[in-house]
Amino acid sequence: MRVSRGYATVSFGQIHYRCAGTAHRPVLVLLHQTPSTSAMYEDLMLALANDYRLFAPDTPGMGLSDPVAGEMTIDALANGLTEFLDDLGIDRCLVFGHHTGAAIATQLAADHPDRIDALALSGPTLIDATLRAKLPEVAATIPVDGEGGHLVQRWDRIRGMDQDVSLDIVQRETLNAISMDERYPAAYDAVMAHDVEKALAALNCPVLVFAGTGDVLYPRLDAALALLANGSKREIADAGTFVCETHCHEVAALLREFFPSVTPA
Repeated sequence: MRVSRGYATVSFGQIHYRCAGTAHRPVLVLLHQTPSTSAMYEDLMLALANDYRLFAPDTPGMGLSDPVAGEMTIDALANGLTEFLDDLGIDRCLVFGHHTGAAIATQLAADHPDRIDALALSGPTLIDATLRAKLPEVAATIPVDGEGGHLVQRWDRIRGMDQDVSLDIVQRETLNAISMDERYPAAYDAVMAHDVEKALAALNCPVLVFAGTGDVLYPRLDAALALLANGSKREIADAGTFVCETHCHEVAALLREFFPSVTPA
């Protein structure tokens, strides 16, 4: 089994995606965090490839996907990914989102309850006052200087998200952040401006919320659960922002347990 790549055509250009899995299995769409790309899901896709038909798009404006026209908002990103599903002929699916991907997944399910059969959210984006003050600093623009100090500052900010994560991941995420430029803080602004409480409260499908206990959004799990009509909660001990990679098989087990393994009738 391997992960393949392709492009979907949408109104504002193209969306790059990775895909893997088994034909005639339920479609599971994976939405990544900022400033990651679908690359963060390669190991998870291989772990789930026998159970699902998997698609992991690069969020518009990230990775190799074109940005949405106009302002980057969660609504605009969710609309762009609806076009992605349309172009690939995906009428119904399961969705998993991590951090920014969780915000987009929540809005996507709220907008299209007839298309999303179940939803899993890692680090649902209920942002409290403390995080509202802290998160913009992580993504804030760093002026370019001739000595390359801005590159070191970006590296330090990314590594500060999880000191125990591998240097390969830190390097990949640093390069992602640099390539996003002004779209990096714009993506964080989009998450903070999103009415996630309204979107969560609108959901009727089964929803799993979980996070690593070291994730900055872990303390918000109970608040997210309280908004859900059909919710459940789990946690992964000693995991942080990069839980989908550092604890890949634990995340895979949670998703396999939660999501149906056969296509709904």
